[in-house]
Amino acid sequence: MFWVQLGQDSDDLVLLDTMNRPLILYNLRKRFQKEQIYTRIGTILISINPYKMLPLYTPSVIEDYIKRGKRKLPPHVFEIADQAFNYLREHELGQSIVISGESGAGKTECTKQCLQYIAEIAGSSANNVEQRILLSNPILEAFGNAKTVRNNNSSFWKIYGNLL
Repeated sequence: MFWVQLGQDSDDLVLLDTMNRPLILYNLRKRFQKEQIYTRIGTILISINPYKMLPLYTPSVIEDYIKRGKRKLPPHVFEIADQAFNYLREHELGQSIVISGESGAGKTECTKQCLQYIAEIAGSSANNVEQRILLSNPILEAFGNAKTVRNNNSSFWKIYGNLL
């Protein structure tokens, strides 16, 4: 195992030689400046919203993560979705992906990317699996995005408010 020295950045914060707030923030800032918005901390994925479109979710990137095998690729939400799907398939045990963050952090977008990836690897050509998975997104948003003290832009009301 190698350790990361001060001044270097790492795609896994577990490899930092010292674990403290300034070094973590320094590392995240350096990666963000290089448009590397995903960083691991062990099995957890940290994502920083770039507030702009990046070429991170193209069909070729999906293909890279599907075919990665034992190759180490940069941290990505597709990696998390792939691990959950493979564990589900191998062990036949339900899996959860916890996506949390402040309002506007990109939780809904992250959920969409996970669903897109799972739909792709689930073999969407048979029985419209992809369409059925992606149609579940508004329901998931309704559960996950409620009005809070800090946020009055509930996705539930955006989706269903005009129907009530």
